[in-house]
Amino acid sequence: MSGKTSGGENPQEKLFRELQGYAAECGIQVRCERLTRDFGYRVRSGACIVRGKKWVIVDRTLSARDRVDLLADEIKQSMDGKVEMPPNIRALLR
Repeated sequence: MSGKTSGGENPQEKLFRELQGYAAECGIQVRCERLTRDFGYRVRSGACIVRGKKWVIVDRTLSARDRVDLLADEIKQSMDGKVEMPPNIRALLR
């Protein structure tokens, strides 16, 4: 089984896109990039503050599950309870 829905879409990919919308509602900018690695240094996905705004840079080579986990953790840290979310999304953030 491929893990895709009847529409041909991976459920984790769909969930990641939903989380991107909730991240925006929480004031988080999300950027998916291919993070290059080279000899002598290691680049990882994560959050940073740029000009007073929170950004989450996500390595697009990560698995969909890892991207969901990363973004859910960042939303959890920034959430103030004012953003309306369905129960399945809220459950991820506990």
